[in-house]
Amino acid sequence: MKTLKRTLAVILALILISSSSVCFAADSEKVYHKYDKYVLLGDSIASGYTDFAYRNTEFTFAPDSYSDFLAQDLGAELVPLACPGFRTLEMRYIFEDDYRPNDKYLFNAIPNTPGWMIELMIPDIRREVSEADIITLGIGGNDWGAYLGWVMTEIQDSNKLPDEFVEELRNYLTTASFDDNIIAEIVDIAHKMNAIDELIEAIPEAVMYGFGTYKENWDYLIQDIYDLNPDVTLVVVGMYSSKYSTTKEAPDVVVESEPLKAYVEQMIIDYANQTMIASKEKFGYIYVDTAGTIVEVSHPNVAGNRYIADRILEALPDARFDLTDINASSDDYKAVEYMYINGLMDGTADKKFNGDAAMTKADFTAFISNFNASYPASTSTKAVSLLEVKLAAFFTAENKTINDLFNIFKFIAQSFKTNTVFAPATKTQVAAEFYSYIK
Repeated sequence: MKTLKRTLAVILALILISSSSVCFAADSEKVYHKYDKYVLLGDSIASGYTDFAYRNTEFTFAPDSYSDFLAQDLGAELVPLACPGFRTLEMRYIFEDDYRPNDKYLFNAIPNTPGWMIELMIPDIRREVSEADIITLGIGGNDWGAYLGWVMTEIQDSNKLPDEFVEELRNYLTTASFDDNIIAEIVDIAHKMNAIDELIEAIPEAVMYGFGTYKENWDYLIQDIYDLNPDVTLVVVGMYSSKYSTTKEAPDVVVESEPLKAYVEQMIIDYANQTMIASKEKFGYIYVDTAGTIVEVSHPNVAGNRYIADRILEALPDARFDLTDINASSDDYKAVEYMYINGLMDGTADKKFNGDAAMTKADFTAFISNFNASYPASTSTKAVSLLEVKLAAFFTAENKTINDLFNIFKFIAQSFKTNTVFAPATKTQVAAEFYSYIK
């Protein structure tokens, strides 16, 4: 009962505190590090390939691609080394002398540049990577997406897929083009054949099979890049679904795909991106979520490319953020960066954040006073609890919702069960909680 009374007292106190007007500090314009050379690596999406109007983007500059926008905004020299048809397998082949896969499709999916010509380019590609200040890597879709349909036909013996569906799928794959959205077409065929339930049941098996080389190659590829250039800023561009698309007849009108297609494709995309996300802490690269990209068929339109470039710019570290003990690949990086740059939380004299340290009530009230000058300072050195942090973040937010408050009460209920309501909050938890309300 005493614990409950204390919790209610905290809530009431914070309601009173929040009665005055509060505005969060506005994030000033980001200052980027100096990137002289920007190397673009990846597949057709990275290269700037378009679905509605063909243009050759193999190892060449593509206007209005995300690399074009990014290079302009950073003031960097762009070295375009992305190529349609590239898989993680091709890229490992380029970077590793002793990697010679037994793969009959090596370089076969590249429309215009023969394999022998790419072989001649390998020394130059490695040199450019070794000299880069920043690299973006967008790869993976061809590892599984281009072959997913064939994998689906290979598992027909499991009786998960009706014979008529497999036959129709085989017929489609004989005419499928590089521009097709394979996943969307598979869903259309399954819907027509009344085989949606069987398709969804079969997808995990097909995805696991199709993702085999992608998952196997990923860490090797990342290590290859860092072996060539240990100090480079490496940005990994996540994959997106084609939920938002346009048509050739109305390129400015964005349409949303039907829920079933969106569900199936997003399920696969989420699985694909997990490989990238799982390794970002290990290697220290920056992962960029590109969900919401607008496409033509499966490749971004100009707005989609601008959107990806903006997501990359948001993810890049701010040159004013000079703390050394939190990496840009950390899930908490953006929160700590925001708090530090806006003067809401400080580092130590030796340029560390010490995010695992418990935040005292004195520290916390000083932090709150940056948002609300009327908040009374406290001399208490007792550690503040995460519940108090959540409540203060909620009541000082401009755009609080009833759902936010509901989540706080859910947190209280769950915490009482585990006896963690008043567990000390760390500096990182404080930064993350407040940032979640203002980002």
